[in-house]
Amino acid sequence: MRRRTEAEPVTEACVDLLSPWVHDRLRARRLTERFGLGLLALVLLLAAGWTYQRVALSQAEADLRGEESAAASLQRQIADLGPVQQYVDGVDRRARTVQELMLSDVAFSEVLAALAEATPGGASIDSLSVDLPTPAAVAGLLDAQGAVTDVDPSRGLLGAACPGPDPFATLVVVGCLTISGTATDRGTVGRLVEELDRSKEFVEPFISTTTTTEGSGVTFTGSVALDPKVFSGRYDDLRVAVGLAEDAAATEEATS
Repeated sequence: MRRRTEAEPVTEACVDLLSPWVHDRLRARRLTERFGLGLLALVLLLAAGWTYQRVALSQAEADLRGEESAAASLQRQIADLGPVQQYVDGVDRRARTVQELMLSDVAFSEVLAALAEATPGGASIDSLSVDLPTPAAVAGLLDAQGAVTDVDPSRGLLGAACPGPDPFATLVVVGCLTISGTATDRGTVGRLVEELDRSKEFVEPFISTTTTTEGSGVTFTGSVALDPKVFSGRYDDLRVAVGLAEDAAATEEATS
């Protein structure tokens, strides 16, 4: 008789007694539960987003109220400073008026000192006169900050008539100094012309007449033009000195 060496597989019979519609119902229930869970998660997510937006909106409204309060406080301060601004504007107008009026101010002390320095030994200036043309209004001499521009080197002193050795010269001059005096000889008069020509304050010195008198030397008359360097410039930086130029620049930058 032969022995069984391996266990034979046992097959259990499974009988489904549920009808198909029951399975369909169970499947529908599981799908419904999954859909409900997904819908609940979506609702929770929307609720969280809405809550966050409400919190952010509340914070923004609080910040807005704070900024409005600060703005109202600044407006009150600006209103309180209105008279100060009016005073500063008045000072600015006066400073600009002074600048415009003193643009063509000539430093006559420097002119006389340069003339005395240029006069050589053996010569003397007995009389002199200065001819300055009437300043003309020239637009653009001052910029917005009160600085003197390079629009017109003569600063509105137009057409200073001064004879010179070259009648066709187009040099910029701002006045004419007419001189007369005496010298020991004509060579001394020539040295005077050379010294005037080397001086930065003068342009084109010209001796128109010389007369030799026996026993009294040489008498001469002539003229020399004034260079734009003779402008004193003492009020050119007036608005900068009082701090108005910086205020004007800051206001222009803030409004641009």
